[in-house]
Amino acid sequence: MANARSLKYRATPFAALLLFIIALLILFQPQNDQSMPGYKELPDRCITCHADVTDMSAAHPNAALGCAVCHLGNPDAADEKNAHAGMVRNPSDLHWAHQTCGKSQCHPNLTHAVKNSIMTSNAGIAASTLYQWDERATPDDSALVIDRLPDTSLATSHLRKLCAGCHINKRENDLPGEFGRRGGGCNDCHLVREDDPKQHPRFTVQMDITVCEKCHNRSDRTALSYQGKFESEGYGTPYEQGSTNFNELSGGRYFYHIPADVHFRAGMVCIDCHLAEEVMGDGKRYSHLEEQVKIDCADCHRLQTAWPDSAALVWKILQVNNNLRLPADSAFAQTSDGYFYANVFWEAGRAVLIRKLDGKKLEIPQTNHKRQCAMPGHERLSCQSCHSAYTPQCYGCHDVYDPTRKQLDKVSYEETDGHWSEGRSYLRFEKPPLGIDTRNRVLPFAPGCQVYMTELDDTLGIKKQKTWLTMAPFDPHATRTAVPQCIDCHSDPKRLGLGNGRLVLRNGNLSVIPIYNTQKAGLGEDDLEKMVDPDGRVTQRMSRLTARPFKPDEIENIYRVSYCLVCHDRAEDVIYNDFEKSVRRYKSDNALPCRQDESVN
Repeated sequence: MANARSLKYRATPFAALLLFIIALLILFQPQNDQSMPGYKELPDRCITCHADVTDMSAAHPNAALGCAVCHLGNPDAADEKNAHAGMVRNPSDLHWAHQTCGKSQCHPNLTHAVKNSIMTSNAGIAASTLYQWDERATPDDSALVIDRLPDTSLATSHLRKLCAGCHINKRENDLPGEFGRRGGGCNDCHLVREDDPKQHPRFTVQMDITVCEKCHNRSDRTALSYQGKFESEGYGTPYEQGSTNFNELSGGRYFYHIPADVHFRAGMVCIDCHLAEEVMGDGKRYSHLEEQVKIDCADCHRLQTAWPDSAALVWKILQVNNNLRLPADSAFAQTSDGYFYANVFWEAGRAVLIRKLDGKKLEIPQTNHKRQCAMPGHERLSCQSCHSAYTPQCYGCHDVYDPTRKQLDKVSYEETDGHWSEGRSYLRFEKPPLGIDTRNRVLPFAPGCQVYMTELDDTLGIKKQKTWLTMAPFDPHATRTAVPQCIDCHSDPKRLGLGNGRLVLRNGNLSVIPIYNTQKAGLGEDDLEKMVDPDGRVTQRMSRLTARPFKPDEIENIYRVSYCLVCHDRAEDVIYNDFEKSVRRYKSDNALPCRQDESVN
């Protein structure tokens, strides 16, 4: 008993010390843990205050990810001030996306690709402008980033004040009006805003055309043309209900309704054709937008399929878009560069496209059997050269620089000295001139741009004037099933790049009487719609070093077919199987009915 009693009294101090330590642990335990049942099961403490906030998307559930994995901050803090320290409102902003969306366990490859994409850098617009304004020897520079251009010249001032508000590297809601809706990194395309603050803005991979139209409604105007909108001269006529009409664009502009692209009429939006690897980029730096484009009309209309490897992005797209279901016995449509469409395949012997917004299936017509597409002499024709019956064309861009006024610099976000104002000579939405693009294909061309620059001095007198007329190869996104007649291209001076007017043949020499007299309008010697003279004199600079108008021998070869088209107006006519042989026969066979016309040579 004595030994037991002694042991009991010896143990008492140790028991008291143990109880004291336990009491301290309980006392200094964060109070919120006692009032937050299940906290340890949550991904972070943010959820305890923001439990009623909805998920961003099915792929980003709050219960699994929490808030801090995207918004940063201090997820273990128990009070608002400390919890919100270092937090970012927009995790997808490219200035810090490498810490959020670009985490190794999230989307590191996509974040890297977007940062290097033409959508971020605007390298094409920047380099082409500097080249056009004689400040660089080439329009090609993939290293340029528009929001890093110094304000050191008229060209860079023009870019910073008029062009730098349209790239995804800028902050969202940082500028007034339409410019503020652009930018923000991934948000620029993927975010759907909600009015209720408890409704987290949604992330989607099903972007409708309004997302693309937000930026692509000026310059090339592809989002407008695709929907059948033609920007008008800006008068707002015809009037409606005693005021200007309701067909209004941003910046006080107006539009007319015209026939839309055949794909738009079929319910397709931009993402039904354009791949993630071209919109977001593939990780490489490019000088121009068309270099980042992966797709071609033939990918769908001469459909070839293959199976991608397990790491291909197409598999992730299938996972996050429930409208896409690949038939068990099919494979994916593949581009010539080895990229895949998640929504195009063969099914029961038919080429099929699934619309990404609603899952509806469309049958894709195949063109392998079309004589016009494969006939001799048409090897270089792009689909757009025939099926783009019309192209938006903005002629004469008049830029005036006033040093006495200030204007918002969209890079520095400050009002700085120097103000640019713009005007134009005239707009057209009609047949385009044709030329040779950077891939040696025949493609529509459009002004890009035709600059008349005037720099004023401090007294508002003219200090300097320069003119730079430039044309660019261009896909107008205005596809029609109906195409021009053969004669419409082979005898039309506008299509041949000779300008808009009447083609005249005298003594075997071609010339054009223009419709618009640019000299009387004070716009220079040559028709603004002309790229080249019949003798080969190029009248405008090309926006790409390897793009060009037709050469004199090409113009002659195209035009001489027009003589035969009077009678032989079908592509299936045997004379076009070997046109040179047919010409030789014409010259040697006096019995031919067409020998009555001796003008062919």
